[in-house]
Amino acid sequence: MTPPRPMGRAWGSACRLGIAWALTAVLFLTALGEETAIPWGSMYTPNDHLIDEGMTGAVKAYRGSRGAETLLADLAFARELGVRLIVTLGSVSPVTYLDDTNHLRLDRIREELEPFFAVAGQLAPFIEDGTMWGIRFLDEPHNPAGLPRGSEVDPAELSAVFKQLHDALGDVLVGSTAPPAYMALVADAGFACGQAVHTRLPPGFADPVEFHRQQSALAHDHGLRYVASLNANTDAIDNATFFRTYRTMCAIETVDFATAWQWPQGHHPLPSFGDRLHDPDPTVQAEIAAIPAACRRDTRP
Repeated sequence: MTPPRPMGRAWGSACRLGIAWALTAVLFLTALGEETAIPWGSMYTPNDHLIDEGMTGAVKAYRGSRGAETLLADLAFARELGVRLIVTLGSVSPVTYLDDTNHLRLDRIREELEPFFAVAGQLAPFIEDGTMWGIRFLDEPHNPAGLPRGSEVDPAELSAVFKQLHDALGDVLVGSTAPPAYMALVADAGFACGQAVHTRLPPGFADPVEFHRQQSALAHDHGLRYVASLNANTDAIDNATFFRTYRTMCAIETVDFATAWQWPQGHHPLPSFGDRLHDPDPTVQAEIAAIPAACRRDTRP
């Protein structure tokens, strides 16, 4: 992860000022109980692209003592821009922490998380003001990569990890990249995640929007927030259709945070979220421009 870099020049200052005024307006309306907006963006968005095309959220990752230092700097930078972050702490891979019998090693996890616990006092203000929207721990514990199909991390053991996080960091949303049916079994979980690809939908679903509509409602039924993701790098779909689906996904009332895997290209052959976002085609840009309106939520009684 790279440290945040100042945007520089008068344009950067003006842009930050405009974002700050926009955030102030959203907070004012929220205080009146009229309107708020869910965060939207992508996973692993670099700091110098956090607010491209009006994005307001990102999922990032941090490990170790240097990761804790970077996290604090990234949170300060995100707060300045009015961006909210889901922060991944430690390794995303469940097998990193499993013993020979596929049980979580809580002592190993505690050691991994200790650098973040050590700066709990500095993290607290970012948790309180919502800049640190939530903590993600583990990717797909319901179906861990590297283990036989049908394996899963014991939800009770993951509950013990979430208790560690709450004991150290207080009242913060904690979750994993896992569906509501699994996360509902994890005590102290605050959110579940759903990931969709147009070309590889679960049986019974015709499109990603219907998948997220059903999964987000299930999450709310279990008292969980819902993070909706539309995969970019593995989705063989044109950019206009991708962002039309993303926009419609954002408009689902029971979606609480919208993201996409992922900003960088990596080793994947299809366009990344960053590549798609910067497509100059007017049809694509019109869909992107409509996303902030889709993210608004009317909170009036």
